[in-house]
This record gives sequence, C-alpha cells and structure tokens, in this order.
Amino acid sequence: MFNRINLVQCKIILGFVLSVIVFFSFNGNMIEVQNLTHYGLTVWLHVLAGVVWIGLLYYFNFVQVPGMGQALADTDGPGPAAIGKYIAPRALLWFRMAAATTWILGLALLALQSRGVDGIIGAFTFSQGYQVIGVGAWMGTIMAFNVWFIIWPNQQKILGMIDATAEEIVTAKKNAALASSVNVILSIPMLLTMLAWH
Repeated sequence: MFNRINLVQCKIILGFVLSVIVFFSFNGNMIEVQNLTHYGLTVWLHVLAGVVWIGLLYYFNFVQVPGMGQALADTDGPGPAAIGKYIAPRALLWFRMAAATTWILGLALLALQSRGVDGIIGAFTFSQGYQVIGVGAWMGTIMAFNVWFIIWPNQQKILGMIDATAEEIVTAKKNAALASSVNVILSIPMLLTMLAWH
C-alpha cells in the first residue's frame, strides 16, 4: 500500500480524488460551488499546470543546472551522469507537457471569458479590457515557444539524445541557458498579470 502511494500515477489520482471530495464537501454553499463551474475548473487546471511548469523552470534554473556545474567540477564526486540520463529527460517531459497544457488552457480561458475567439484576439492585440492579460498572454506564448523550440531541441543535444558535435553542444548549452533565463525573468511579471486579471 505505502509503496503504491509513491508512484507518480497514484499521487496524481489521489490528488484529483481528494479534489472531488473537497468539491462535494461544499454541499450547502452554492456560491462557492458555482465558482467551480467549467470556467472555474479551467482556471484551476490552468493554474495547476502553470505551477508544474514554473516549478520545473525554477528547479532547472536554481537547482539542477547549478548542481550539474558543481558535479562537473567535483573530480572526486559521482559526476552528473545520473542526472543527465535519468532525471533531466523525465523533468523535461513534464516541463514540455506542462508548458503546452498551461498555454492551451490559457487560450481556452480567454475564449470562455469572452464567449469565443474574441477574447484570444483581444488579448493578443491588447484590446480594451485585455491589456493586462494581453501582456501575460504574450509572455506565456514567448515562454512556451522557448520551451518547445529552443530549450528542448538544445537539451536533446546536451543530453546526448541526438547526435551533436562538441562545438554544437557548447552552443546548445548557451542557447538553452539564455532561453531558460529569459523564461525565469518573464515568469515573474507573467504570474502578476494572471493574478491581476482574475
């Protein structure tokens, strides 16, 4: 029993089951239950995916990358091979999926808020009432683009998932680090715009 709770799938399922229990525990308070309609649930899933995405972004920038640097410099230590072979690929998978989920649910929220595509267009063109979330939408889009089209292709080279020369790996490290740093910087005001809009 206790071994199963440590499985990723079990943790996720139990988290959602507990969420259902919490939802139905509101039985008499219809105002609070109404806040968990399809729009509220979409907000919740958007925030949940965003927590995973930004959490992994901070993990990479504040924990893994500096740790890998220390592991490489420690000639008597175990080295960074286990992180590069086992941890980084798994973390990058969750990172990419969370980025895509957050971005897609953000678009869905814009559409739900304005009952159609007008909200999406309004945000990306900074229309009246959408200026704040428009800034956030553009930041989130840049961040998602960086994850999928800069960080991930370069990490594949760095981790040896695709063939690359030593020179290509050096360039890949610089490109991935720059895109990741940009994402950390953008994440802070982007989260502010998300909170300011809701």
